[in-house]
Amino acid sequence: MSAQTSHKSQAKKDKSAAKKSFWSMEIGKKGAGDEHVEHPAFIASLPRVDLLPGAVRQSIALHNVIRWFAVLLAVVVLAGVALWWLQGSRIDEAAQALTQAQSEKQSIDKKMAALAPVKEMYTQIRGQQELVNSTLAAQPKATEVLVHLYDVARQSTGPKGIQFSSASVTYSGLPKPGAVTNLCPDPLPFSKGVTVGCMTFEGTAIDRDHIAAFLAAMGVDPMFVGPFVDNSTTTVGEKGQDGRVAFSGTSGISVDALQQPLTPEQLKALTDTPAADATANGSPS
Repeated sequence: MSAQTSHKSQAKKDKSAAKKSFWSMEIGKKGAGDEHVEHPAFIASLPRVDLLPGAVRQSIALHNVIRWFAVLLAVVVLAGVALWWLQGSRIDEAAQALTQAQSEKQSIDKKMAALAPVKEMYTQIRGQQELVNSTLAAQPKATEVLVHLYDVARQSTGPKGIQFSSASVTYSGLPKPGAVTNLCPDPLPFSKGVTVGCMTFEGTAIDRDHIAAFLAAMGVDPMFVGPFVDNSTTTVGEKGQDGRVAFSGTSGISVDALQQPLTPEQLKALTDTPAADATANGSPS
């Protein structure tokens, strides 16, 4: 029985020795059953020893970072160059258009410089035209005013109702805005009539009714402003003739007597501007 027990113990030892790993063996020692040890596969390689200090490793890492940064920068630069190259045609077209526009501007400037004397002449002509217009606007129709006076007398009293012995007109010109608009004697001192001159007349009438009719006709005529008779005297007829009434009077001449009529705007500017002294208009006493 002891022999059987020893045989089982020996079998266990052999079994455990068969499962023994190579890495659990002690170097330099060889025990019983080492022939059953499982050896790992042999890989041929050189022995390595890490002798680099930490500063060198940091330097290598920094070098790698710098290299990647340089690569990234190169990629960005190449992308910018590619974009510029793609936009190069548009830039060239814009440059050509700018050059053409500058050339056209220089050509236009030369033409304008050549036409400068024409512009100056045109300005002078316009100035002379305005001067002529303003001069004509201030010139009255002197002959027509007297003819108009005779026509009013004939139409209101008949061919012999009024006979004039004298008539004269003194022209003062168109009043300026803000000045007195009527310098002639006026029975209505607060009227806003605009005159360019004053008329005085003398004559005889069949009677005072004819004088009144004549004044009424002058009052509604736009050529005259504020007409009135300041003196009338009855004369004795000679050799059986009826006596006549001698009279004298005055009237303002309106802007209708001008060679060139005023525009509504010009007339409004004269009448709407307050005069320096509204009582400056003459009035009969």
